[in-house]
Amino acid sequence: MGITFAVGLAIGVLGVITVQSFFLKSEPHDLVDIEGQRDSIELFDSDYDESPIAAERFEKIFKLRRPAEQHKALYNTLSHTTEQELKEWWIQSQKLRRASHREIAQQVILRNLTKINPQVALQYLDETSILQKDALTRAIFSEWAVLNLDEAIEVAEKLVGARRNVALVAILETRDDLSEHKRRAIAVQLNRIDTYDKLNSETNVLHTIANPSESWDILLNDSVDNSLQIETFALVAERWQGQIGFEVLSKIYHSGIEEDEIKSLLTAAIARKDLAQALEYAHGVPEEREQSFLSLTIVEEWASTDPLAALAGVSSFKPASLYFDLEEEIALVWAKHKPSELIQSIELVSEGSRVWPLEVAFAYLTREDPLGAINSLSSIEDYVGGTSSILHAIVRQWGKLHPEAATNWLLQDFDQEDLDLLYSLLEQTLPFLALQDPKKAFDFALEHPTSGLDRWVIWQLTIYGGVEQAMSLLPRLRENAKPSAYESVGSALVDKGQALEALELGNDLKTPQQQSYYRRVLQRWVWTDPTDLFESLEDLPSNDAQSLQSIAALELLTRRFSHDQVLTDDQLERARSFLNSEHKEGLRMIEMFENR
Repeated sequence: MGITFAVGLAIGVLGVITVQSFFLKSEPHDLVDIEGQRDSIELFDSDYDESPIAAERFEKIFKLRRPAEQHKALYNTLSHTTEQELKEWWIQSQKLRRASHREIAQQVILRNLTKINPQVALQYLDETSILQKDALTRAIFSEWAVLNLDEAIEVAEKLVGARRNVALVAILETRDDLSEHKRRAIAVQLNRIDTYDKLNSETNVLHTIANPSESWDILLNDSVDNSLQIETFALVAERWQGQIGFEVLSKIYHSGIEEDEIKSLLTAAIARKDLAQALEYAHGVPEEREQSFLSLTIVEEWASTDPLAALAGVSSFKPASLYFDLEEEIALVWAKHKPSELIQSIELVSEGSRVWPLEVAFAYLTREDPLGAINSLSSIEDYVGGTSSILHAIVRQWGKLHPEAATNWLLQDFDQEDLDLLYSLLEQTLPFLALQDPKKAFDFALEHPTSGLDRWVIWQLTIYGGVEQAMSLLPRLRENAKPSAYESVGSALVDKGQALEALELGNDLKTPQQQSYYRRVLQRWVWTDPTDLFESLEDLPSNDAQSLQSIAALELLTRRFSHDQVLTDDQLERARSFLNSEHKEGLRMIEMFENR
């Protein structure tokens, strides 16, 4: 769907360029040849000066069947109006129900208003839908660039973000009579040189589109990021396909585009023309990697609309490993788009390819009805070896969306006899509940003192930035959960630049646990900021049996064997002076091993 929209957008954009160029060359100010149309649309302007603006005038205009006729009628009607009259037309245009009619009307109104007072025309943009703003901005600056180029550039320079970009494109497209040097200078002035390069490249592509391979090379070799030109690549690929058929798929694969995502989008765009024929071509590709890439991309696209046809399409694929990969990919896409249908048809998928797609399908069902998804598990028991992993997928999804409800269900309604399964399921919900209500999650964890779930709660809080909350829960930890929980908090403090506070936290641990804790914190420190650790050596305790100075110095000196060294030789020698005798001997053994 995404690439269809993209290709459509590109065709529309390039079509607008062509149409605008034609109109501008015909009549720069009015944009169309009005005189030749007067006989057919005299109705709309003969009595304008004597009659007030009314909704009926719009109704007559939009009874014309073709948008081009509607445009011409509006241009003819509004070509001699005053600023005040255009404002009245603008008010009337806002009452038009159909968005397409409203956009046509407002483009013509703003173009005519731009000829009289472009600043007011620009202000009217604030009254329009976000979906219309780009087209209307383009209309204003296309007209403005003809009337007063310097003023248009000056105003465009004051715009921000996407609106400045749209204004520049309108100016450059309209004023293609300017030299390349001048057009580039305008882009530089607006700080949008990338937009100029992209537009210039697309213009060159249009000029060479009869030779798609040449157009393709232009896109590949320009200075524009490929991700910004996907629509244009797709247009060229489609033209190329018209000349050489599905062989263009191999051209795309070997094209020099490094990004697999872009190659997949382009492959899908071409394959969509005839998915069965595209897959047949991919099946015949001799090179294994290319065959796999093209086939997987095509069946992913096919499965999104007709998974049964996609399954039939791959039924003759060999080797078997590729067939099962394709089948599983089809089932996964099926699970995402129509989860209930995939579940009901799971017997059509080979047994070895069922579990993962079922996990995805049930996770999608869980978004709407978690208990219903759990109750439906019985329907697929005969088709899979076990449903445990699928149940985990359901509970994990439920835990993400509604952690308290999921946890309550596990503690109140789940079979408590299988404690191992219960604890593994609680691991799916408690971390998310911890982010929502840390105390409640921790209370739930402590209800099962042998599960180790209290560590999970602490760990989850530290991962997502709740270090202070995690610290407040540390005193309630079970004794055997303290080492790993404290290390999680200590590491998180180091990451926040609070390494000394992390070391102080170790005072709460018993002596046997402290050695491991201090080493873990100091290792984290030396990984994140060795220079800061070196500069803090003087501040570390040195008069205890563990000598944090000595441990820190040892970590700094051994780091050089596995990471790029950031300390100077003099700093390393200074660190060596902090080693106690035990750590000196340990370092000597490490150096002997490394220097073998």
